[in-house]
Amino acid sequence: MTADEAQDDPLPLQADSGQSWRPPGSVPATDGRVRKVREHFLDFYTEQYPRVVRFVMIARRATRHTAEDAAQEAFIEAWRTTKQPGAWNRVTNPEAWIRTIALRRHDRPGGTRRRELPTVPGIEDLATDIQCPHPDPADLATGTMRVLEALHTIHDDTARAVMAFTLDGYPDNVIAVHLGIKPQKVRNLRKKARTQLSRHLQTSHTQGGGAAR
Repeated sequence: MTADEAQDDPLPLQADSGQSWRPPGSVPATDGRVRKVREHFLDFYTEQYPRVVRFVMIARRATRHTAEDAAQEAFIEAWRTTKQPGAWNRVTNPEAWIRTIALRRHDRPGGTRRRELPTVPGIEDLATDIQCPHPDPADLATGTMRVLEALHTIHDDTARAVMAFTLDGYPDNVIAVHLGIKPQKVRNLRKKARTQLSRHLQTSHTQGGGAAR
C-alpha cells in the first residue's frame, strides 16, 4: 500500500460515541440481506447527507457545491465499504467517519470535483433511489449562514474542523481520533476558536448598533 493509499484508507478510523447506524449483522449475502443493507444505507444517507454538507461548509469554508461534491464522494466510499465483507464492522462510528472522509475528499490535491459515479457493484441501482436531500433554505438563512460567517473569521483549518464536530455534538475523544490530534489539543483549539468568535460577534454587534443609529 502506498502512502497515498494509506492516507485514504478509511478503515483505521475508529471511535466509539454511542449509537451509530450499522448495516445488518454478518450473515451470508442473501438477497434479503442485500435489500436490508440497501435500505439501511439509504436511511443513513438521507439522514446524514445534509449534515455532512453543512459540516464541510463550516470546517473548510467551502461553497455549497464543493461541499456537496465532497459529501457525495464520501457516501460512495461508504457504500463501497459496505460491500467488503466485515469492513463496515471496523468503522465503529459511521457518522463521524463519513465526515472525516468528506474532509479528505475535499482536501485532496486539486480539490474535489463533481464526477460520474465510479463503478462499484450495486451503486448504479442504489443511485436511482437516492434523492439528494437539501437543508431547508430557511434553516440555512437563519442558522448555518450566520454560523458560517462567524466561523470564516477563524483561519486555522483544524480549529474550524473542531468547531464543526463540536456543533454536531461529538465529544473531545471522538474529535481527537478523527482529526489525529490529542484531546487536550481539541480543547485548546476550541477555546481559541470561541475567543475569536466572541470578538467577531462583539464587533459585528457594535457595528450593527452604530449603523442603526
